[in-house]
Formats: sequence, C-alpha cells, structure tokens
Amino acid sequence: MQWFFARRYLISRSSHSVINIIAGVSLVSVAIPVAAMIILLSVFNGFEGFIKDMYATTDADLELLNIGEPSAEMRDKLLATEGVDAVSFVIEGQALARANGRQTAVALRGVDSCYFDVLPLVQSTLQGKEQLISGDRDLAITTQDVAQMLAIYTIAGSEMSLHTLSGGDIGSILPLRGFKSCKVGMGGIIRQSHQLRNTAIIPYRTAAKLFNTDKTKAYIECSGNIEGVKAALQNVLGDKFEVRTREQKNAAFYQIMRYEKWAVFFVALLVLIIASLSIIGTVIMLIVEKRDQQQTLLSMGADSSFIRGIFVREGLLISGIGGGVGLIVGIAIVVIQQVFGIIKLPAAGFLVESYPVELQAGDIIAVFITFVAISWAVSQIAANTMIKRR
Repeated sequence: MQWFFARRYLISRSSHSVINIIAGVSLVSVAIPVAAMIILLSVFNGFEGFIKDMYATTDADLELLNIGEPSAEMRDKLLATEGVDAVSFVIEGQALARANGRQTAVALRGVDSCYFDVLPLVQSTLQGKEQLISGDRDLAITTQDVAQMLAIYTIAGSEMSLHTLSGGDIGSILPLRGFKSCKVGMGGIIRQSHQLRNTAIIPYRTAAKLFNTDKTKAYIECSGNIEGVKAALQNVLGDKFEVRTREQKNAAFYQIMRYEKWAVFFVALLVLIIASLSIIGTVIMLIVEKRDQQQTLLSMGADSSFIRGIFVREGLLISGIGGGVGLIVGIAIVVIQQVFGIIKLPAAGFLVESYPVELQAGDIIAVFITFVAISWAVSQIAANTMIKRR
C-alpha cells in the first residue's frame, strides 16, 4: 500500500511543475555518479586484466623455490601432479655480455628444453625462433634492449661472449681467475617489456657452468591450472619448498592496483552521497505539498509511521529510477568500448590502442547495493525530519 501511494505521488498530475523538475534533477544527479562508478571500475578491471596478460608472457603460472639440485625424479614427480602441464628448471644470475666492441650487464637466465612449453615467446619474438641449441652450438635469446646495446641488428652470424664472476677468489697476480666466460650464438631477439628487460636466455647447461649455483637463484617454473595445484604441489614436495603463484610473485603490484581501484570507488561514492542529498530536498517538498492528503490518511486511521514509510519509498523510487538509468548507461558505455574500442589512448606506441575495459558482476552488485543504501538513508532522514511521531 505504501508503494502504491509513493508511486501515485510521484507521477500525480496535480503535482506542481517545479517539484517535478526538482525530482528530475535529483534523478539525473544520482544517475551520473552511478554510471561513472561503473565506467571507472571497469577501466581499472581492464588495465588489471591487461597487465595480468603481460605478466603471463614473462612469469609462469607457478614458481617453486628452494629446490636444491634439480633432478629427473623431481620433474617426474611434478608432472605426475594433476593440473601440472609442463615443468622447466631455471637458473638466474648476473653476467656481462660483450659483442661488437660493446658491453652491457644482463640478467642471465639458464633454462632447459621445456622452458618454451611453460612460457611460449612466439608473440614476443622479433627475430629468430624458440631455439637455444643448434647442433653443438649454444644459442642465446636476448631482449631487444640488450641487442641494441651490443649493436646486434640481425641474428645471422652474430654471437656474443658472456662473463660471470663464478665465486672464486680474485687474486692480485691473476685477477681474472675468478671469472668464467663462454661464447654463444644469437638465436633470437624478443620484445622487451616492463617485466622482461636486459635479459639473455641461454641453455641451462651453459648457465650452470658459468654460475656458482650456491649464489644464484635456482627455481622451477610450472604451467597448468593454478587453482588447487598449489596446495597439491605443496603436499607432494613438502614444507621446505616454497610454491608461489604469479599473483603472489607480484603481490605488491596487484595490491597497489586494487587499492587504486577502490580509492577511485570511494571518491565516486563521495560524489554520489553529495548528489543524493538533493533527494532530501525533493522528499521534503513532496511532504509539504501533500499535507492535505496526509490529513486525509490520518483521518482514515493511518499513523505517522505509515506516512513516513510512503515518503521513504518516494525517495527510494526517485533514486532507484536514477540509479537504474545510471547502471544501464554505464554498462552500455562499457560494452560499447569493450566491443568497438571507440575511446583511444592518447599515448602513441602503447601496447593497446584503446582503453581496456572489463565489466564484472561484482562491481555492478557493489554499486547497486551502495546507492540503494544511500538512497534509503537520505529518504529516512527527510521523512523523519518532517513527519514527527504523534
């Protein structure tokens, strides 16, 4: 019954035009921030998904630390775990690369033959292919910045020498005895990224000869279904091993992204709260206009609580229509951008041309619950202020 009266009061022809105009303004003032919240959250979701895809090309699904000396038995045990598709042993350290009279420091990554099953580099390859051994010759795949620093513009006939400090003592008479060196051919050049730069990838056997394995980072990378596999691997390997997902490996970055997203959400929420205050004025003016009808309802047996309920629902109707319009407009804009990419990024040379967006049901629900709660609160304030208990 209260909803019936609220609807009649809102669309009644006897209402003054100024109140209708104010109600329309209140509706629009709610719709705009609601639409903005949906759009902003979707943009952040899009950038988060885009960055996750970027990390997926350079970081494996799972990373196992504290592995000790890798063995075929360990590989078989990992591959026997349900959900694990591929396993690769990796060793990392710093080295000095030299070629064409130039030199640069590189992050040297030694990998086995299964590495490209875990992390395919096909999409990032500028020259060459996923190959680290050609006959008896070891090859290296470097990022584009390393190739430029060493003046390597084509892999055909190119090679470079790698030098590492193996961990031995450096003597004053023979200062180079603590260094190890090797020459490798150029097998490919890949596109550099924020996560992968100043990097050279070589065969695991070559890296093991160059490094003192006690002072380098050795780990195992796995690809597969992350959900549930981490716990299974932890049970198989024991507590001495540390199993990290891609998100855990870059936890600080993902956490900052989430903080930024919800910081923007709360800023938009503040705008929505301020805009919703106009509903108070609209409800108050309706209460003043409908005083005669209120007296009629009181004479028919209604109490002040019933009348307050009518105008609380009046405010919910106004904000509900405005919020619903805002949700529809926001979702429509996001879907259009997602399908057609109308709004372009201003920066030239970015990896995507248009703003990435991603619509998530959780964001829609959060925005819907938020504006309903705010609408109910401001409607209660207006009704309780103007209609006192009798």
